[in-house]
Amino acid sequence: MQARTDDYSVELESYGTWKSRLKSFELYEEYSQKDIVETIQTRKDTYEKAHLNAREELETEVEIEVENFRIWLELVKKLAPFTAHYYSISLKSLLLGLPIGVQVARLFDVILQKLEMP
Repeated sequence: MQARTDDYSVELESYGTWKSRLKSFELYEEYSQKDIVETIQTRKDTYEKAHLNAREELETEVEIEVENFRIWLELVKKLAPFTAHYYSISLKSLLLGLPIGVQVARLFDVILQKLEMP
């Protein structure tokens, strides 16, 4: 289990080299006015330390934040509802501090880029 956490930390540290390629990360940073690496690390630490009831509350907060981010994407960035939905939902597990979120965000970014191509 320790190795998985170590891999996650290494992946977080490598964000600087590839995060500019992930549009969802850029948009979330603009929306939140916070560095995504710091946001993810803080949430990961908080989620890991939380008890079951506290985790449920954190999950509810993330649901609300994801929905608010989606609305912001539609209203401010003028993204189509489909695109806004997938950009916001791709960050859900990351906002809970779960390592799987990195792969999910990459996958959604690739899919959305292909859909946006003429």
